[in-house]
Amino acid sequence: MSAIARFVMQGPRQAALLAVLFAAIPLMYWLSAAIVALVILRQGLNKGINVLLPALLPGVVWYGLQQEITAFMVVLGCAAMASVLRSAVSLPKAMAASLLLGWLVVALLPSLSPLWFDILQQGAQQYSQLLTAEDPHAATMLEPWILPLLLGGIAALLQLFAIGALLLARSWQAKMFNPGAFGKEFQALRLPHWYALLAVLVLFVGVSSSQLASWIPVVLAPMFVMGVSLIHGIVAKKQLSSQWIMTFYISLVFFLPYMYALLILVALVDIFIDIRGRLNETAN
Repeated sequence: MSAIARFVMQGPRQAALLAVLFAAIPLMYWLSAAIVALVILRQGLNKGINVLLPALLPGVVWYGLQQEITAFMVVLGCAAMASVLRSAVSLPKAMAASLLLGWLVVALLPSLSPLWFDILQQGAQQYSQLLTAEDPHAATMLEPWILPLLLGGIAALLQLFAIGALLLARSWQAKMFNPGAFGKEFQALRLPHWYALLAVLVLFVGVSSSQLASWIPVVLAPMFVMGVSLIHGIVAKKQLSSQWIMTFYISLVFFLPYMYALLILVALVDIFIDIRGRLNETAN
């Protein structure tokens, strides 16, 4: 991975070449997004445009062939977050900007990708049938929320790809120009209070109205990443063994739905009580 970053920093042609190459390979567009983000973080948006525009071309081709918007949206969304990070010098603000990507996917996917939206509808119908066979009353109650939540889940997944690409670009930048800075920055990642209030509001509205339920996964995705950073921060502050991190990720793989919800809940609590700050006070 470090070799990719060094090659990218050799010049715009090298960066554009790799960005286009990875964007053209299925499921590798997140690396293209990371390359674009690295150039923007290091050299600014004006020079980053020279890499961003070529990187978007494979996404346009994928859309023309298969109505696939994921590569285009992830690369563009990550570039936007990198611009926010460079200007605001705030990782939390950059992650909050991922909401725009998620909401755009929710708004545009049904009309721009009717083929994939049909697949989501079929999945929602199959899940509704399974639920009806087990509990008809619950199926009647939950059916209006199934498709919106699936749509929001796809949007949240693309958010996580874009956020992951941004974090990778930031780690490349730190490794080359400021070693050790990214680890401390990620371990201290904490979304602002207004974001927690927004999340609670979206949860309340989404539960009350199925038409807005697709916003719920979108607003929760950055909080999941914050929950992961909180675990890293606690392990670092308590100077625990790296085996704790390994155990955490193993648990994440095997118990993903439960861990996802737990990390979001812990992140919400941390926004208000600052767990890492309290650990510092205890240490002192």
